[in-house]
Amino acid sequence: MTSVQRALLGAVTDKLVAVTCGYAGNEIRINAYFSSEPSEQDVEEIRCVGTEVIADFPEPYTIRESCSALPPDNCLEALDFTAFRRAGYEGLGYK
Repeated sequence: MTSVQRALLGAVTDKLVAVTCGYAGNEIRINAYFSSEPSEQDVEEIRCVGTEVIADFPEPYTIRESCSALPPDNCLEALDFTAFRRAGYEGLGYK
């Protein structure tokens, strides 16, 4: 989904570690993972990303964004693809 990568331009903060994306039926999902608990500003940035992405799709598509700190085991939810992964976090896995 180049739509997600385009929407991330200018939205990547120093705390953002990875963004995974996917879709099921008419729902597009964006999961953003941060190096620490995301701030309100971090969440708002990802909501803006979601708004830009959903603008590329016709109805009845919907979008769901999720923001969280990296889990202790560094395993991210495996969606269809990874749109962003910060260098230095090569040990991330997927479940």
